[in-house]
Amino acid sequence: MLLPIPAKTTGDLAALVREVPEFLGIDGGGAPCRAAVLLLEQGDARVLTAIDEAGGICLVGHPAQLTRDVLTVVARELLVLSGRLWRMPLEEFALELETGLGRSLGEHFADKAAKDWSETDFRAGLMQSLERGRFPVVMLLAGTNKDVVEALVHLKSHNLAIKPLGVELYESWGIEVVVPKVWAIPELGLHEGAEQGRSVPRPAPPPRTPQRFQISSAQVANFGVPDPAQQSGSAPAGQMPWANTPVPDRTAAPRPAPVEQKPAQPQPTAKPAPAVKPVWDGSMPGVMAGKRPPPSQPAEPPPRTGQEPPRGRR
Repeated sequence: MLLPIPAKTTGDLAALVREVPEFLGIDGGGAPCRAAVLLLEQGDARVLTAIDEAGGICLVGHPAQLTRDVLTVVARELLVLSGRLWRMPLEEFALELETGLGRSLGEHFADKAAKDWSETDFRAGLMQSLERGRFPVVMLLAGTNKDVVEALVHLKSHNLAIKPLGVELYESWGIEVVVPKVWAIPELGLHEGAEQGRSVPRPAPPPRTPQRFQISSAQVANFGVPDPAQQSGSAPAGQMPWANTPVPDRTAAPRPAPVEQKPAQPQPTAKPAPAVKPVWDGSMPGVMAGKRPPPSQPAEPPPRTGQEPPRGRR
């Protein structure tokens, strides 16, 4: 029987992950982690890199003190490391891991991974993870507060998958059992009751039941027949509301169809009569008509007033 130990907590979660990297993948999602290497240790701020059997890369942050200064350093270094590892050459990344592990990746994973593990597939998975970037982040936390929430929300704003992970301690016959716990942070979409690293979905609203009206055969037979209840403007109990509408009188004379009035068109104006030309009778005046004009009379000399000098030579 497991008994919880609420007063006792672990002192170094980063050391726990380095010794037992499988702790990060106990939730059963994806390939189990087999290696965790410490890349930065600055005071109470620690940053690690975890690798699973398939070559997946995960960044791990551990603020030993949940203060604003320590959380700021951890969040900053996680972002810097995420940018530095993106598209890093595989040989350079493998050298950093082998320096922390003290042996080659092939030897380490051959001892830790399953029997059907393939180093070729593992290196192909590492290259794909480095090329893709945007590595998921696991934040090891002993608790939560306002500063923790602000740091996690800031990391999530950079399109990074965030997982706030804590621990629960149990004791049985002198043996302590450590169980991972995902902290409930509503700002990240994680609510109370989240287990094994999965957030609890919110309950869906109940389905709406369509309202159905039941009409008896008597109501159908009397549909449209006026009754005293219609005088007050309300339908009797059990009768449809539209039954108050009176039945139109079909025997009445039909209304005359409206006459469409067309706009008056302007009257055409009479054209003026063409001018009448005089008729030619064939006669022509003057010479062409056969008449000659009277001969002209010579002009009379002017009267002499005196002796004119003789003309010619003298």
